[in-house]
Amino acid sequence: MELPRAWQRPDPLRGLDRIPWSEVHDGRGGAGRVPRLLRSLVDPAADVRLEAFSSLADRLLTDDTVSQASFCAVPFLVELGASYKVAGDVRDRVVFLLAALALAGKGYTEDGRRTHRRWNALGRELPRTAPDWLTQTRHAVAQGAPKIFEALASERVACLVALACAVPERLPTFVHGLMQEMTDLPGEEMLAEAAEIAVALLRGTPELLGLDVPRPKVLGEGLVRPAHQPREVAAALMGYRFALISAYGDEGAW
Repeated sequence: MELPRAWQRPDPLRGLDRIPWSEVHDGRGGAGRVPRLLRSLVDPAADVRLEAFSSLADRLLTDDTVSQASFCAVPFLVELGASYKVAGDVRDRVVFLLAALALAGKGYTEDGRRTHRRWNALGRELPRTAPDWLTQTRHAVAQGAPKIFEALASERVACLVALACAVPERLPTFVHGLMQEMTDLPGEEMLAEAAEIAVALLRGTPELLGLDVPRPKVLGEGLVRPAHQPREVAAALMGYRFALISAYGDEGAW
């Protein structure tokens, strides 16, 4: 009997030591701890896995800000998220983290400052000074996302909805049907709403969602929608939050 595709994947952390982590920076400074934290995600002990994930998320997405380490870690997070060899308690969180990295609103510059996503009056995103870790990290997540959907095609989990909302532009066509199925999950009202947003984003029709009125519970205290933010970006953020809350409640995944 042929093993599922996710089981056929090689070591998800192969090549980890090829990255010069001592020269890379994350949201807390030097990224030297990142390889150890990534390896701890496959530790047999659940408490070790979850503690490592929390620390890793804090370093790769510090106050909604991505860094060089975020970009470097994405390929390994993709492989972890696409592997059934990774415990479900961490695997789903890894996929949520990938979605959050793609949706990040800020990125670190070379001098340690933060640059924000901004748009002009036409809704076009304004360019940022290189290295643009926001764009590079999002691109890396979008490139890797199809692997996760192909590996977890039989799953009906909230993290896939979050990822579909975050990077709808490069997903396999079967994801449309998967998201459509999840709009009718019994007893999962919030997840169904997130799936509806994902469907609209995949179809390129976020204008049908009626997102003019923000929901404080979803957007969070003190969060203000940036000027000229396109409707599809607001929809993606809202869909991600719905999916996250449906899985972990208001406390979140980390």
